Amino acid sequence: MNPLVAIRDFDQSLWLDFISRPILIDGKLQRRITDEALRGVTSNPAIFAKAIGDSTDYDSAIKALALQGKTTDEIYTSLAVADVQAACDLFRPLYDGPGHGSDGYVSLEVSPELVNDTEGTIAEGLALWKAVNRPNVMIKVPATLEGLPAIRRLIAEGVNVNVTLIFGLERYQRVAEAFIQGLEDRAAAGLPLARIDSVASFFLSRIDVLLDPLLEKIAAEGGEKGELAQSLVGEVALASAKQAYQLYKQIFAGPRWEALKAKGAETQRLLWASTGNKNPKYDNLRYVDGLIGPHTVNTVPVETLDLFRTHGKVAVTLEDNLDHARQVLARLPELGIDLAEHTQFLEDDGATKFKEPFAKLMQSIEQKRALASEATVAEQTLQLGQYQAAVDAKVQELSAKNFTAGFWDKKADLWVQDEAGQQSIRAFMGWLRVAETMVGAVPEIEQFVHEVNAAGFKHVVVMGMGGSTMAPIVFKSSFPMGPNGLPMSVLDTTDPGTVRQIEESVPLADTLFIVASKSGTTAEPLAFGDYFYDRLKQIKGDKAGENFVAITDPGSKFVTAATEQGYRRIFLNFAEVGGRFSALSYFGLVPAALYGLNIGEILERAVRMMRASGAYGSVEHNPGLELGVALGVLAQQGRDKLTLIVPDSLSDLGLWLEQLIAESTGKEGKGILPIAGEPAHEPQFYGADRVFVYVGYKTDADVDNRTKLLALEAAGHPIIRILMDEPLDLGAEFFRWEVATAVASAMLEINPFDQPNVQAAKTATDSLMKVVQEKGSLPEGEAPKVRENGVAYYTAVTGKDAAEVVHNFFAQARPGDFLNIQAYLTESEALNESLLQLRTQVQEQLHLATTSGYGPRFLHSTGQYHKGGPDKGLFVQFTQDHAAGVDLALPGRSYSFGTFKNAQAAGDLQALHDYSRRTLRIHLGPDAEQGLRTVLAALQAQPLTASQA
Repeated sequence: MNPLVAIRDFDQSLWLDFISRPILIDGKLQRRITDEALRGVTSNPAIFAKAIGDSTDYDSAIKALALQGKTTDEIYTSLAVADVQAACDLFRPLYDGPGHGSDGYVSLEVSPELVNDTEGTIAEGLALWKAVNRPNVMIKVPATLEGLPAIRRLIAEGVNVNVTLIFGLERYQRVAEAFIQGLEDRAAAGLPLARIDSVASFFLSRIDVLLDPLLEKIAAEGGEKGELAQSLVGEVALASAKQAYQLYKQIFAGPRWEALKAKGAETQRLLWASTGNKNPKYDNLRYVDGLIGPHTVNTVPVETLDLFRTHGKVAVTLEDNLDHARQVLARLPELGIDLAEHTQFLEDDGATKFKEPFAKLMQSIEQKRALASEATVAEQTLQLGQYQAAVDAKVQELSAKNFTAGFWDKKADLWVQDEAGQQSIRAFMGWLRVAETMVGAVPEIEQFVHEVNAAGFKHVVVMGMGGSTMAPIVFKSSFPMGPNGLPMSVLDTTDPGTVRQIEESVPLADTLFIVASKSGTTAEPLAFGDYFYDRLKQIKGDKAGENFVAITDPGSKFVTAATEQGYRRIFLNFAEVGGRFSALSYFGLVPAALYGLNIGEILERAVRMMRASGAYGSVEHNPGLELGVALGVLAQQGRDKLTLIVPDSLSDLGLWLEQLIAESTGKEGKGILPIAGEPAHEPQFYGADRVFVYVGYKTDADVDNRTKLLALEAAGHPIIRILMDEPLDLGAEFFRWEVATAVASAMLEINPFDQPNVQAAKTATDSLMKVVQEKGSLPEGEAPKVRENGVAYYTAVTGKDAAEVVHNFFAQARPGDFLNIQAYLTESEALNESLLQLRTQVQEQLHLATTSGYGPRFLHSTGQYHKGGPDKGLFVQFTQDHAAGVDLALPGRSYSFGTFKNAQAAGDLQALHDYSRRTLRIHLGPDAEQGLRTVLAALQAQPLTASQA
């Protein structure tokens, strides 16, 4: 049997004297717990100095914390607490289990600078206990004279204590007394004693390292004393440990202890520390094999633990040769060796040995902190022409009113004046500091990624709608897959053809499905989850849940359902973070990490932008504020079409911006409409309703787009440019645009965090689905105005044929209007090309802004703007028939994906009618690509004209 496991038969627990972020993340610590019966972890300043100061593993977290204005001490504490929390969580099943044996603990030491400060030790011990917030943490306190009262007080307060730096028997007895007095204080206060655990860490190898040279020197002199000295070489540490154990048995016996035991108290176990051999003459397992005994702990370094696994000898040895042990200690005075004097030296020296690496660590963190403070964000330039003065004046006005401070203080009256609206705003501003929170969650997410890789998964599918999937789409298209990343697909449509494509393109049994829904009630992701769960259940039976992950808000019904279905993991996001503001939360970062991206660096860039935006004090230039003011002022002056121009490598950034800006600002007849995916043209093809925003990279010449931007600027159009250094800067851009959107909403005096008109389409869809459930199919709609070449046209305008209907529809266009294409189709390259042709013709001939999206994705994106924004839209909806061989049944429902999608299209169309929007629905029949070519032929029969263009 593995000695690491076999030693439990003798009631000794092995703890690991080491901690670092990599072993927490990569599963090594978990494997030691599972496979090697590891039962605890100890840490100390020297260990953290090696883990943090001598590696780059913590650099992104250090930079993010430094940017928040944290001191060096605060950064160290944050890093150490995060690691200890993660380790505590790994040991929690052991701690909570029936065979815990007072194990499952992780130790965190107070600052070595407090070694002779009683009150400082108490204060920091209580602070660390509160910060870690885990019942299975032990706070390490030195066994100095000043530490003894701190031990008593902390035990009385219910804090688990690991007493460190014990070298002598007299001090050990005083440590045990302090522990017992603490329990008695607690009992006198009427407080429970159960699970108040403590260990007394007796340091061993250092004793022999100090005394052996003295003994060897005496031995070299020969004679009777020399002979005696030689017999004691290498024996003092083991003898001290064996005598300490005899004292332990005496102390925790008798009436005084039995009274505490009756109230639930557990003994303070002896823990053998400094058990790595430091003398090449000795057996490397000297301080492990020789000290095995019941109800004790041995904390060992990694190398010793591994050596014991292969060469350890398991037998009770702690009480072997007790007479010899007593003689060893008793005869030291004959050689002029005062053991008490030497152990006091070891105590003082031990404190110094911890102070020195700790000071070096603090210096390392301080250097990294200073470098972080020099970090900058991507350059932003605003060339606004005739609008520049108005924007500058508004920025100055807001600065004079201390707008930035009020913004960070969540003063809702910056946006609206009604109490209900203000309450809504305050309830959804958690996004402001979510990046700070997520910095601390990085190890948890990275640990999960390693678990997924270790389980053999080969693909990830993110399933959700709107804000739950937009950031993952951007990450996937803007970054190459990272080292150890998994290929990722995103499902955000009920289109059965797309669902089928994903099902057929991934190895189902080896695919991890992420069901992402903030509310936990969104119909589409729940349908996706049910469909693929059913498919996996056919393959894996009751283990289907192993392939599923949920991301949702606390308390949602989905949490219950996912738990019942045995989901591998449930990530609870933050109720105060709205979906479209969730890119830097679990919704964006879990998929990004699985894709192999460095989410710590992404968050560090976000925190950079937070600092630049005034999160940690006043700033001269607030990029988010200045961008938001520009967009708001321009919109008020008629430039309300934010036209995004990007290089191909950032093509999907527009999808995220569309939802963020349109859903936040498009209400009360106001709004800013993002235009994404529209190729840059010459100035003559644009109206006076545009503001152009270029987001690109400093190193990407992107000649065609940048040349056209210069021409647009020369023609008097306002131009905003943002140039990043690398894709990781998207972390900062997410936050820049979130701030800008909120500020622009303040300019428009609207609530950016609600979506009052989105429900209209959902309500209409729900009504149609009730008909489906009652009658088995959707109700018959209105008759088409024209049916031609297998394509049907539904609209309020008339015409003798398809070409006339289409042209009469576009004749309604007015200056400042926009085209919105709603494609309830299965996406393909051919369809994308045809839809782009349609957009190009409308733009070139009518000079309208054009937008396009596949349904039902946009319902959770720009759908709010379509109903709640200004009445400037010409809405063209494309639908198609779903062949029986393509459509997919939904488990547990009386309808299929195709029927669900058709109901969503009909429901959205009804909602647009209810808001008196101008609509044209074109049903393309069973062959969408051919049907769309037919429509383009009708459209291109003659140039489009607008009655008032």
